Amino acid sequence: MEHTAFEIPLNTAERDFRDLIQHGDDFFKIEIFRAAKSWYLKALEMNIEPDQVKHKIAECDRLLAFEMKVFKILGIIAAVLVVVYLIL
Repeated sequence: MEHTAFEIPLNTAERDFRDLIQHGDDFFKIEIFRAAKSWYLKALEMNIEPDQVKHKIAECDRLLAFEMKVFKILGIIAAVLVVVYLIL
């Protein structure tokens, strides 16, 4: 027996919104948070399910902040290694 999902037809705005969210989710899954946030911001402009979209944007912001912190630490470590290399 085959199972088929019953789908309610979406209007154009809802379909566009789902498409924007899907693009954002695709980038989020591969950890390209800046691009994901960009898609989510476009979806937020449509004002459909704004709480859900704001949560996704907040998660991107949190991960981007962490990413930036890691880059700063790696930059400091690289600078120290270069200085130590030049001294020796």
